[in-house]
Amino acid sequence: MTSTSNKLKSGILALAALSASVAPTFAASWTPPGVTMGMPLGAALPPGIYVSNLTHYGQGDGKSITADVPSITWSSGKEIFGAKYSASLVLEALELDFTIPKSMHKNGLFNVLLIPAQLSWNLGQGFFFSWSEGVYLPIESDVAFSTDGKTSGTGVETRFALSYLSKDWIMSANTILGTVTEDSAGSKQPNYFNIDWSVARKIGKWQVGVVGYGAWDIEKTEANAFLGAGRSIGVGGLIGYDFGGPKLLIEATHAVDQAGFTNYQKNDNHVFGRISFPIWQPEPAATASLK
Repeated sequence: MTSTSNKLKSGILALAALSASVAPTFAASWTPPGVTMGMPLGAALPPGIYVSNLTHYGQGDGKSITADVPSITWSSGKEIFGAKYSASLVLEALELDFTIPKSMHKNGLFNVLLIPAQLSWNLGQGFFFSWSEGVYLPIESDVAFSTDGKTSGTGVETRFALSYLSKDWIMSANTILGTVTEDSAGSKQPNYFNIDWSVARKIGKWQVGVVGYGAWDIEKTEANAFLGAGRSIGVGGLIGYDFGGPKLLIEATHAVDQAGFTNYQKNDNHVFGRISFPIWQPEPAATASLK
C-alpha cells in the first residue's frame, strides 16, 4: 500500500513539475527558474540589435523537458532618467515527456514575452542596476499555464537586477516578481518571485563560475491549493567562451530543495546552453564621419 501511495504521489508531482500546466490545479512561475543565470542583466548591452537562443533540457523522476527560447534585444544607447534604454522580445517552444503515471507527450508554443522597457543605470565602480517591465501575452496552447482548452491569462513581470562587471569578474543577481491574471475559465495561477544568481571568473576568453536559482509562490490560489505554495532552489556551475562576437554559455544545475508545486522537483537536473551575438551595431562616430 505504501509503495502504491508513493507511486501515486510521484505521478502527481511528475505531471506538475516541469509541465507548462494544462490543468488549473497546478502552478509555477511563468519564467522558469534559472533561465537568466549567467546574464548580467543589470548592465545594458552596447548599442545594437542582438539575438540569443537558449536551449534548455531538464530531467527528473518520470519526466523530461526540452525548451528552445529565441529572443531579440534592441539596446538603443539612448538615455532616459540617466539610464540606458533597451527592449526585448522572447519566444519559447516546449516539448514535454512524461512516463509517470502514464506515458504522455506534449509540445507547443508558450506565451510570448514582450519587454518593452528596460532601464539600466551605471552606479560606478563596476556596479549596474536595472529595472524592466515585461508582459506574457495570453495564448491558447497545450503547454500554456491555463485550464485545458482555454486561453491563458496575462503574466506581468517586474524585474530588477544588480550586476558587477570588472576585468576579471562577472557577478549578477536577477529578480523577477510575477503577477498573473485569471485564464478564460476563471482559474488563476499564483503570483511568484524568482531570483537567479551567478558569480563567474574571466580567464582570457573563458569564464567559469557558480550559479543558482530560487523560486517561490507568494500567494495561495486554487492552482496550488492541493500541493501547497511552491518553492524550488538549485545550484550548479557555469562555463562560457567569447568567440569575439558570438558568446556561448553553458550551465548545469541540480535542484536541492523543493516544496509544493514548482517548475522543478527536488533532485531534478537541468542543462542550459545559450548562444548570443549582435546582428547590427552602429558604426563609431569617428568612422562614420570619414565616409
